[in-house]
Amino acid sequence: MFMSRHNEIIYHMGVHVFWDSRVPIGLSRPVTEELSGVLEMPVSRIDNGTFPLEGFDPLRQQCDAVKILTKLDIFRRRYPQLFKPDDVDIEFYNKFNHIHEKVLLVTPVDLFEPLADFVFGLAYPALGVAVVSPARLTNEYYGRHPDDDALIDRIVKESAHEIAHLFGLEHCSNSNCIMYCPRNLDDLDRKRKYFCGKCRIQLNGQNEGDLFQ
Repeated sequence: MFMSRHNEIIYHMGVHVFWDSRVPIGLSRPVTEELSGVLEMPVSRIDNGTFPLEGFDPLRQQCDAVKILTKLDIFRRRYPQLFKPDDVDIEFYNKFNHIHEKVLLVTPVDLFEPLADFVFGLAYPALGVAVVSPARLTNEYYGRHPDDDALIDRIVKESAHEIAHLFGLEHCSNSNCIMYCPRNLDDLDRKRKYFCGKCRIQLNGQNEGDLFQ
């Protein structure tokens, strides 16, 4: 939302999920609906395209999450019509989109970053972009029976975690909190789909909107 009032500009932040069509599309709607409830803010979704793979390492059979995020930022700037609210001036959007419009990519590829063998997801707060991969969130990856409900639950938790990083939240020591950093799938499953009181207050404060004089 973009409003002018007595020479003041108030811009309310938006959250967008770019759901790569190589990830089962049937999961996109329940994930975004639950994600909106967990974050307590609107979440839009784009699920009719594929995002080009970036930073693939043939030895690891993984993609570099940092390179994907850099590419995602470029993509967002090249195609602002996918993410820009209709009532926002394009010049303003191009200048401030990294602050206001948070974009999460859900990609099918397994991810790593230079300091870790793998990551469930990664956020780049300075660019306002994040990525999550279901590759290691499925039961099948661990030789267990398929369970879509468990997969949706995990994607929602990891997505909320990464998006909250984009709003400035850090990791939390409360193992039940969304912002707790899981070391493995069991840690992720033990987390609840909510923010602890401290993290909720911080998230709500960040989402009240920015004021530009």
